[in-house]
Amino acid sequence: MLKLITNLKHCKLLNRSLSSTVSQNEIKTEQSSDKFETVFKFPFIRYISMLNRLKVYQIVGTSLALPGCGLMEALNVLPQGALLSAAYIGITGSAVLSVTTLPFRNTIGYLYISSDNQKVKISSMNFWGKRQDKIIATEDWIPLLEMPPKATDAVFLQPKLTDGTKYKLFVKFGNVINPSKMGQVLE
Repeated sequence: MLKLITNLKHCKLLNRSLSSTVSQNEIKTEQSSDKFETVFKFPFIRYISMLNRLKVYQIVGTSLALPGCGLMEALNVLPQGALLSAAYIGITGSAVLSVTTLPFRNTIGYLYISSDNQKVKISSMNFWGKRQDKIIATEDWIPLLEMPPKATDAVFLQPKLTDGTKYKLFVKFGNVINPSKMGQVLE
C-alpha cells in the first residue's frame, strides 16, 4: 500500500514537470511568432462578460429546476402551479437577460497590432460571454474613416471586416494605449 502511494506521488510530480515543460514550449513558439502590441483596452468588458455568463447560468438553472418542480408537483410535495411558476420565472429571466445582452455581442475588449503593422489581433466577446481571439491582416480591416457615419458613433464605433463581421468598439469608454499606431493602421 505504501509503495502504491509513493508511486502515485511520483506520477503527480512527473505530470507537473511535464505540464510545465509543455507550457514553456508553447510560450517559446508563441514568442517566436509575431509580437503584438496592445493599442486599445476596454476595461468594462469583464462586467459585460459576467452579465453574458449570468444568462448561461440562468438557462442551465431553469433547465435543471423545471424537471424537479414537475416531479415534486406530481408527487404532491409542491402545490399545483409550482411548475408553471418556475417555468414563467426561468423563461422570463432567460429572455430578459438574452435581450439585455444582445447589444453587447461582438464587443471588442482588446485590440493588438503586430510590430510590423501587418496583422491585427481582435479580442472580442461573443453572445455567451466567451473571449474570441481573431488574427487578421490589416487589409481585411475596413478603415473607420471609409465607413458612413452612424447615429451610434457618439457612443461606439462599428468596425467591419471584409468578410462581413461587425464589431463594437467603445472608444469613448475604453483606453487607447497607442493612439498613433492605432490611427495609422486602423483609420
